[in-house]
Amino acid sequence: MRRIANPLIVLAAAIAALVLSSPARACVGRTILIGYHDAPDQVMVANILAVFIDERTGTTVKLSRFRTREEAFDAIRQDKVSLYTDYSSILLSKFAGERPSGDDEKNIARLKEVLNRKYNVVWLEPFGYDRYFPEKAKNGERPGQAGVMLCKDALSKFPALPKLLGKLRGVLDNETMALLLREVSTSDPKTVARRFLKTRKLI
Repeated sequence: MRRIANPLIVLAAAIAALVLSSPARACVGRTILIGYHDAPDQVMVANILAVFIDERTGTTVKLSRFRTREEAFDAIRQDKVSLYTDYSSILLSKFAGERPSGDDEKNIARLKEVLNRKYNVVWLEPFGYDRYFPEKAKNGERPGQAGVMLCKDALSKFPALPKLLGKLRGVLDNETMALLLREVSTSDPKTVARRFLKTRKLI
């Protein structure tokens, strides 16, 4: 005699499958490491990423501090950290050995290609700010758009991260970053990050 499935069990299974397939749940259960080096904007962005990912996914997020840009970049290309933020033109110059043009879109397109092919790293969406903090450019030097890099090992473990982090695209323009850095000079970076994200209704 054929048994008829209990409709409550079928419904529960369907709901569980839906929850587990959602972007937030796709990041649960593992640790994301965010690398940063000793610069004011690096500390601020690392904390914004950490609070954002933790609040939106419940994933354990840890920060990894490095003394220099070179050490931080080396860490992401060796899969020692999951995420690292830096400027597109600086990366293109320092680690691709190419002179950036005056066209940010072309620079980013070229950077994406080099990072993917040579370093096994994916460039995600830019935040919106594109100058040094504090201002230290020489001879009109422009660092390019600041954006997030994701190592491919982390991408395989957290496939929902690019879509999630896409929600931060353009939220940190130069004026906003300057305001946050003034605020963080007298406050805890994590507290400032959380307040900023709540104000923007991102968490």
